[in-house]
Amino acid sequence: MEDRSRVLVAAGVGAVVGGLWGWLYLTKSGCQARDRIEPTIDRIIDELKDARATGEKAKTAIDDGRRLLADVMAAAKSA
Repeated sequence: MEDRSRVLVAAGVGAVVGGLWGWLYLTKSGCQARDRIEPTIDRIIDELKDARATGEKAKTAIDDGRRLLADVMAAAKSA
């Protein structure tokens, strides 16, 4: 993509984001939409945090399993 295209895409995206922000925060209907959307966004964020914590627990369990397996293999070789 050449520089001119990137500038045009960035300007278009900026205009859309700016227009959406303006509608959400500067109009009554946008405020009502925000009030309906925010609880869902909060729930999604909470779900993502829970998923991340679960992933970290799984990673810890896998690491512990690998260490245990390495210890067992080392003990078997020395026996």
